[in-house]
Amino acid sequence: ARHSTDKQCSSAQDQIDRCREFCRQAGYQVVDVFRDEAISGAHIYNRPGISALISASVEQRFDRVISEDLSRISRDQADTANFFKKMMFLDISIQTVAEGVINELHIGLKSTMNALYLKDLADKTRRGMIAAVLKGSVPGGRTYGYELLRSYDAHGELVRGARRINENEARIVRQIFSDYAAGMPLSNICSALNRLAIPSPKGGKWVPSTLVGVAARKTGLLRQTLYNGTVTFNRMSYRKHPETGKRLSIIRPENEWLRVPVPELTIVDDELFNTVQQMLDHRSSRKRELMLLNKARTPQEQAEYRAKLNRECRARQSNRPGARHYLFSGRLYCGRHMEKIVRIGSRSYSCKNKHCFNRNVSFDTIMAPTLLGASQLSAHHIEEWLASPEVAEKRAIHEESIDDLKSKIESERQLLRDILAGLGSLQQGEEVRGILDDKELQIRRLRQDLEKQKAALAELTQPRSIDEIISRYFKKLTSLEERPADLDAHRKIRPFIQRIELNGKWDEHSQHWNRVAKVNFNFAQLLTLQK
Repeated sequence: ARHSTDKQCSSAQDQIDRCREFCRQAGYQVVDVFRDEAISGAHIYNRPGISALISASVEQRFDRVISEDLSRISRDQADTANFFKKMMFLDISIQTVAEGVINELHIGLKSTMNALYLKDLADKTRRGMIAAVLKGSVPGGRTYGYELLRSYDAHGELVRGARRINENEARIVRQIFSDYAAGMPLSNICSALNRLAIPSPKGGKWVPSTLVGVAARKTGLLRQTLYNGTVTFNRMSYRKHPETGKRLSIIRPENEWLRVPVPELTIVDDELFNTVQQMLDHRSSRKRELMLLNKARTPQEQAEYRAKLNRECRARQSNRPGARHYLFSGRLYCGRHMEKIVRIGSRSYSCKNKHCFNRNVSFDTIMAPTLLGASQLSAHHIEEWLASPEVAEKRAIHEESIDDLKSKIESERQLLRDILAGLGSLQQGEEVRGILDDKELQIRRLRQDLEKQKAALAELTQPRSIDEIISRYFKKLTSLEERPADLDAHRKIRPFIQRIELNGKWDEHSQHWNRVAKVNFNFAQLLTLQK
């Protein structure tokens, strides 16, 4: 089963239910289920579900693959044909609810229709976006200097792409354009903004690349045509690499760009904007000249440069990720002795105390009760945690800290403004620059503390929908239940589990221990599922 987006969250399960009913009527025994959720069918690479299916087919775990229709396997002609050839080689037939048993005729005709569907969908999406831009909509995410405007049309539907000018940020944009037109270096502009601890569009420090971007792609704050009251659209086209399936952006010829005037969003006037664009083009041409000069290195210089690149590449390759963890790794405790159960082999775990029922326990023995304990989460548990006195006290502490930090930041900024106003046009000496640097660093630290307090408060705030959190949690848990050995499935559910206590009760009839896992949930982390 496969569905393309998060908005189709029930689609995969609907497909599975339909296929199960089909198998029941046909008298087939279902031995495994594979799914790819929120993944496009344009390419078969980087799809864990179909990759697991191919691996299982090599092990001869089944003799027939059932899907709702051929497009659920892939919409790419070459991938569909390659998958069909692999299954035929392993003597595994493919059957869909819609088309029946798949043969070479289906592969030729149906896969072609699926590929054409993708192309047609892309054309319609692009046409719809162009139509929206022509009506005054601004595509893309948030642009510095503007804020999203929530408005509704005559039918009560949300108008997408509406923007309005944010005056505080607009003043900064005008100042940046004026300083650059006056000949101020990019580093000085960024330094002046950072001294006042004004956050950049992404929230960090201002750097020159934020202002000028990439010349070939016309990116960067100083090249943003929206400040001059013009939306520039259709600059990029996107294609998928035929081997890796990765989406690559390719710049279109400038005569294909779409420009739509939106005078109500103008921040910078024509004269200033055009002056800045001419200066950017001149400086970009100088940079290209320097790049050409770098190509004229001597053979020895080129060898030294290549050696440097190789060293950097080896350094990146040696930066391997840390140890991989299962759901219970480092969080599993013996219910009798209240001590950690540690790993003693590749898939064996044990309590440190002798004669304990949790000695030399296998991975599968732990997983079954752990999954059962993890499935006990309910909305009542989250509501009870949010209403607890401990959480209420923590919220009050964070709110008080936020107010205090805001007051400190404003005091420090006012002090910086007074210092800069007192200096005026006087040249800043070494001591004065040191004082300004210290004040800038102090404001930045206060802002970091403020963001941490806000994030901590958000983790303790009543969510919009507890049912949505529960649904997303169990979606991840179901994925782990279907693939209990998949490390990626473990990583997705692991943050929401805080502690697991493994208890046991001796069964005289079967002469073995029946284990039960008590799971303590990380409720603060569970609230992040609403984002």
